[in-house]
This record gives sequence, C-alpha cells and structure tokens, in this order.
Amino acid sequence: MKHPARGFQERLGSGEILFVGADIGEDQAYVVKIVRALWGAGALVVVLGLAGGVLVSRNVSRSMANLTEVVAAVRNGAFNARAPVRGSNDEFDELAEGINDMLDRLERSMAAHKHAGDAIAHDLRSPVTRLRARLEAAYIDVEAGRGNAEKALAQALEDTDGVLKTFGAVLAIARLQAAGEVPNSELLNPGQLADNMAELYEPVCEDVGLEFRAELAQDLTVRGNREFLAQALANILDNAVKYTPAGGAIMLRVRQTSSGEIEFSVTDTGPGVPEEDRDRVVDRFVRLENSRNQPGAGLGLSLVAAVAQAHRGRLELAEGPGKVDDMGPGLRVALILPGA
Repeated sequence: MKHPARGFQERLGSGEILFVGADIGEDQAYVVKIVRALWGAGALVVVLGLAGGVLVSRNVSRSMANLTEVVAAVRNGAFNARAPVRGSNDEFDELAEGINDMLDRLERSMAAHKHAGDAIAHDLRSPVTRLRARLEAAYIDVEAGRGNAEKALAQALEDTDGVLKTFGAVLAIARLQAAGEVPNSELLNPGQLADNMAELYEPVCEDVGLEFRAELAQDLTVRGNREFLAQALANILDNAVKYTPAGGAIMLRVRQTSSGEIEFSVTDTGPGVPEEDRDRVVDRFVRLENSRNQPGAGLGLSLVAAVAQAHRGRLELAEGPGKVDDMGPGLRVALILPGA
C-alpha cells in the first residue's frame, strides 16, 4: 500500500542516495476529515437556518393572525376579545399587552357611559316625578284659590336645582372614570387650594354653630386638576357641615405623609360612618339610614373617590376623634394623592 510522504533526499559521495522523510498520510486524512466536517457543518447551518426561518415566519404569521382576529372581533362588537399573551416577553407580547390595555380602557369607558346613562335615568326619575306632582298639586290649589303660587314656584326651583346638581355630578363622575386620568393637569400648591376652601367654609360653619379650624402646610406641590380637587374638597366639607350637630367641630388639614404623599383630610365630630359601611358609602346613590332625612343624592363621596382615582390617589374613611360630650365618634375623610 502506498502512503504519501514528505522528506529530504541527498546523494552521497559513493553514489548512493540518502532519503530522510516522514509519512504524512495520517495528516492528510485528518485534513480531509476537517474539510468534510466543515462542509457538513455548513450544510447543517443552511438547513437549520432555513428551518428556523420557516419557524419564525410561521410564529410571526400566527401572532399576527391572532391580533388580526382580535381586531376583527372588536370591529364586530365583541369588546371583551383580548389578544393572547404567550409569556415570552418579546415584542409580540408587548404589542398584545398594549392592545389589551387599550381595549380594557375602551370597555371601561363604554361601560362608564352606559352606567352613567342608566344611573341618570334611574336617579332623576324620582325627583322629576316629585317635581311634576308638586307642580300639579300647586296648580290645582292655586286654581281653586287655596294655594300659594310663590311658595310653589320656590319649591319647584329648589327641586329643579337638585335635579341639575345630580345630573352634573353623575356626568362628572362618568367623565373621570371614562378618561382614566385627570384632564388639564398642572402643578399646584395644595395648601393654598385648601386655604381658599377654608375661607369659604369658615363663615358657613359659624352660621350653623360649628367650630372650624385649619392646619395647612404651604410648601408642598401636587399635580392635578384644580377644579376637580376643589370640588372634591367642597364635597367632603359639605358632608362634614351637613352631618355635624351644632356645637361640634370640623378640622381641615393638609400635610405630607412619611411616604411623600399629599393628604387632604377633613375630621368632624358627627355621628360618623360604621366601619362595615365605609367601603359601600362611596358607591353611587348609596345613602345610609341616618342620612335619609338629609338632602342629597348620595353622590358626594362617589365624586371624591372618582377624583382620587383619576389622580392616581385614594380615598380613605376612618373614625374621627371619638365620642366627646355625646357627640361622635366622628368621621375622618382623607384624600391622598401622590406628591409631585
């Protein structure tokens, strides 16, 4: 068997030839094996690349088909359709999560508008019916010469104002819940805002025999809508004035908590709200038994809760200072917002 070799050849003086060499057959065989392995690896890379391309293409097509199906379902009215999230944390998952978040907001917005319409129709039916009945009774009395037309008109105007106030409150709540965030947000001084509210309510408290005090930090900043925050504070203070008996006290505070949040709080010495009812009392049109004889539609704290949610904050209800001189235990209502 012949083997390739590589060496050095020299002719000696006696005429003989000396050849010194080495067998390189094994080296050549090794090189051939390497070349064949490289060709095989190249072919494998090509095959795997094609297979990977087909797999990725099918994966992309499947993901896009899922998103297309969701879009088509939503266009056909199925607003509960959602894009599947595979959990791979890739761009398609990010796109699916973004679409799902958008659909969640759209569904909440439509539900809020539907609920607002149902709530307005439900809650305005009673006052409008009552207004019509009073006007009809007043008309009959005046026609018979027994009634007081001025008193009937004054009562009708009062009932109409109540209807308009309820209508405006429901629309404000629906607008905040539909938007999911506060409109026209700006940086403002919460202490100054509360100070303006204190100037309005201090004489009101004096007129009904209530003591009013305010402790307002002035070097704080919060981001929010001035009109909505002012309305929320007005609703909280209105409730405190309405339910606190004469001789009681109301305290308005603005402070920064240890976690950096901004807290508006109103504490009164009224009857308070039982702990088991504090979660329920912020729902729309909920009125507790001890407030049935007071005017209102049960929307005050609902609007405050909507304002808190739109500002990425929260509303907290807790017991007030406790029972003092047959008054209390009182209520502490805190509107807590993120600090700016």
